[in-house]
Amino acid sequence: MDPPLLRLLDADAVPMDELRRRYGPLLALVRALIGVVPNCDAYLEIWPTAFRSYNVMIPSFLNLPLSLWGAGAPKDVVGLAMYAASRAASCMYCSAHASAFALRRGARPEKVAGVLDDAVLTAPERAAVAAARSLSSSPASLTDAERRELARHFSPGAIEWIVLGVAMMGFLNKFMDAVGVRLEVATIEEVRALIGPSGWTMGKHFGGQTVREHGALPRPDGLRSALAVLPHVPPAVLLDRRWTSGVPDRWPAVGAYLHQRTGHDFPVLRRLQHRRAVRATAVMLRDNLDPASSVVGLEAKILAGLVYATIADDAWLAADVRVLARRRRISDDLVDRAAVFAGADGEGVDLAPLDARSRALLALARAASPSPASVSSAVVDACKASGARGAAVVELLAFLSVMQMLHRLATFYAD
Repeated sequence: MDPPLLRLLDADAVPMDELRRRYGPLLALVRALIGVVPNCDAYLEIWPTAFRSYNVMIPSFLNLPLSLWGAGAPKDVVGLAMYAASRAASCMYCSAHASAFALRRGARPEKVAGVLDDAVLTAPERAAVAAARSLSSSPASLTDAERRELARHFSPGAIEWIVLGVAMMGFLNKFMDAVGVRLEVATIEEVRALIGPSGWTMGKHFGGQTVREHGALPRPDGLRSALAVLPHVPPAVLLDRRWTSGVPDRWPAVGAYLHQRTGHDFPVLRRLQHRRAVRATAVMLRDNLDPASSVVGLEAKILAGLVYATIADDAWLAADVRVLARRRRISDDLVDRAAVFAGADGEGVDLAPLDARSRALLALARAASPSPASVSSAVVDACKASGARGAAVVELLAFLSVMQMLHRLATFYAD
């Protein structure tokens, strides 16, 4: 049976025909890169800002399409780090996709299969995988020694691309795992035989489809596959420019821009040197903190962000969220209650100042914030009873996903 949150969202999922009408060239590019159009698209588009955030982030954090032709960090190492991050976060949907992505980007099958025990990895690969695991565990456990080991093998620019790939998976791990998005049959068949022996299972992401026992592994990029991407790039670039127009791509301008639009400058951005990633992160923050597009309301959303930061044990992120709360004039008392609510199952915490829908969404945030998420039928029933469905649920989960992306960046770059 599908998980309860997925069943709740199924009624509002956007049909694939409609997605193709709205974003045909973009979906064609995605299919060329990973072999399928992911099922998650239908759920993200329920609240279009979530879909836009996801599609601004991925090409910018992966340096696509330039990375296909060797720009930036070694693309096979980035793929291995993405897979290691997803396994550490216990997101089996993303683990399947990230392993297939790594294979397409040239990682050898035995390397993907060996990510969990390091036996067949080179020293640079081990360094990237170890950092990815530590950044993606709950709570994060990155050490200075792991940072130094990365620096021993990669340039600062390459390290940033590796970290960006892991941070990107933070967004994806949180959303896909919390919702329980169904895995595509083609993706299951590509990787199950390879990663299944290491403990990977379809789990809640299996929708009862008929799946062959064995399928062919994805082929690594070659000239033909690289050329197949090219026709889809121009329309995708035009769409990206429309979504990111006017947004600064370097510090301090981007900090001033965000401070004006959200009330906080998000100082982690001063540590990033890759301008595409800076701009994409700013777009995500601007859009997810835009009161005009919110159906949840920024008060509940910011309190949910504090619930996530508390559960993730991230003092830096919690401080960022408290700044946002002060700018929105959310009382310190209510903020403190939300932080207490995040722990000890929230027992005995009075959230009466909030309406029923906001209380249900905070309960959803508390259930969705750990890795893996554990969203029960009771939590979903409370959302339904309060009127928190469809767009409200996707908006809340998208913001938690942005929080997890920031958490991984802040963990690596914290002073």
